[in-house]
Amino acid sequence: MKKSYYCKRLNETLNFDALKVYYCCGTRTGPSIDIPEKGRVKEIIKKRDRLIRELARGRVPKECEGCFDLKEREDSGFHPSDWFKRLPKAKLIIVKHFKQCDCSCIYCCEQYLSKRKIVLKSKRSEYYDLLPIIEESYKRGIIDKEELDVHFQGGNVSVLEEFEPLVDIFMQNGVKRVEIATNGIKYLPKIAEIAGKTFVDVNISIDSGTRETFKKIKTVDKFEEVVENLKRYVKLPILLRLKYILVRGVNDNKEEITKYIELMKEIGIKNSELMIDQCDSEFMSGGEFKIPEYYYELFRYYKEKCKECNIEANIWEYVKEILEKGSFFK
Repeated sequence: MKKSYYCKRLNETLNFDALKVYYCCGTRTGPSIDIPEKGRVKEIIKKRDRLIRELARGRVPKECEGCFDLKEREDSGFHPSDWFKRLPKAKLIIVKHFKQCDCSCIYCCEQYLSKRKIVLKSKRSEYYDLLPIIEESYKRGIIDKEELDVHFQGGNVSVLEEFEPLVDIFMQNGVKRVEIATNGIKYLPKIAEIAGKTFVDVNISIDSGTRETFKKIKTVDKFEEVVENLKRYVKLPILLRLKYILVRGVNDNKEEITKYIELMKEIGIKNSELMIDQCDSEFMSGGEFKIPEYYYELFRYYKEKCKECNIEANIWEYVKEILEKGSFFK
């Protein structure tokens, strides 16, 4: 029996990043293609097809070596007829082809890589327009219209000119789930418009429970505006998640976490996430960020306090792994 490989992410994902289109999550430098223009959508499809078939033949691309998502399986091997089989359509589209934002968080990698400037008015992506590429992809039939999940990441969607048109085309084609990461500084009417028509997941990083700490982290004085927008969002039929990223020396204390959780309870938000500032390891700690001992106590306290307030205390799997290892990039 000949070895064969399979990657669920590769079979299902189109990740539109600023400089490349990745064929997977891209958290590890996976297979990609340089940013295409509208007329190059065919090239995106061609390379995706080749990658999937090469794995089926037992050949692992260099960019995929050692990836935790790559699965080995035993089967009858690759046959020439397999080149003519219809390959799976993309079920996950990640939108992060832009970097502009209306705040400048001190934990944002863009602070260190490009000295991010705060943008107040909506504008086009600094890199390329995505809407014509999505339109062409639908025409060519490579996007799944029944199981599509769309994640808006990148900068902040409130200052992306394409945000609403992109949401519209996904909605017109029956998107199953829309996940939007935003800072909550500006209220997004489009969320209210699609709420109840599809599953909507809104993820807002507030990272604080007070105006003073919010200003230190976000570098803008917009805490009250975010609180008011949260009160509007919580009334909608959506999954509303609040995120708290621990930043050493700023919000890494029980007092601020307590105020953050009490704020959630006051507003009525039931879903929280606690994370760690990854940029600390990349830019501040010389390549390795050893988890301070008191962080473990903060995570314990966070879970206890959330339970006390009837709030779901989420911790991402990769954060759990980091806590177990004791550091980033060890």
